[in-house]
Amino acid sequence: MPNHLHALRSRLQLALAEGLAEDPLAHAEQVAQIAGVLHEAFEPEGFSATLVGGSAIEIHAPGIYLSGDLDYVIERAREGTKQIDEVFKALGFRNPGGRHWTFGDLFIEQVSGPVAGPTEEVRVGHSVFRIVTKEVALRDRVVGFKQWEYTAYGEQALDMLAAFGNELDEGSLLQELRQEDSLDAFEALRDMARSARPVTEEVLRNLLAELRQGGPKT
Repeated sequence: MPNHLHALRSRLQLALAEGLAEDPLAHAEQVAQIAGVLHEAFEPEGFSATLVGGSAIEIHAPGIYLSGDLDYVIERAREGTKQIDEVFKALGFRNPGGRHWTFGDLFIEQVSGPVAGPTEEVRVGHSVFRIVTKEVALRDRVVGFKQWEYTAYGEQALDMLAAFGNELDEGSLLQELRQEDSLDAFEALRDMARSARPVTEEVLRNLLAELRQGGPKT
């Protein structure tokens, strides 16, 4: 095993020595450590490894959500000597089948690419890694809330809106939401996030019903 992969495997073991954290903030820190290891493992081999899904939410808004697994899009970006499975195995991961990889309690799903939206490299503590932007993470939850009617996604979108405040680049976000026929859901959720009224499961289900009928009542 190459020396750098051996060292990264040791870092991964150290990060997961006590299993996966149950506290959302501690779990987000753990996700960042793991993402840093994967970035350093795949990048030299010519791959672009991008953290997506729920774990991206953890990084952009620590503490509001705890993901059960890590979703990754891993794409060949340039010539390299190893394949994806070789890198995972060198790090000590096992493959129970398909696009899934495990390391102790850690579960990684290799999501089909390409990445649906802009990405960025971020630094969290000592870890540097690639991740979808906060706008992409929010867009996916808003679209999932309206199109799939997942109220949990609506709750996560509300928490993200509260956490991001005025930091969002709404230009491209609104355009993509319009293309996904979900701009009305975003505007309604944004109004909820700005209001002081409590949001319950019933409130979100009522909103979905209104959206199906052509939009929230004003």
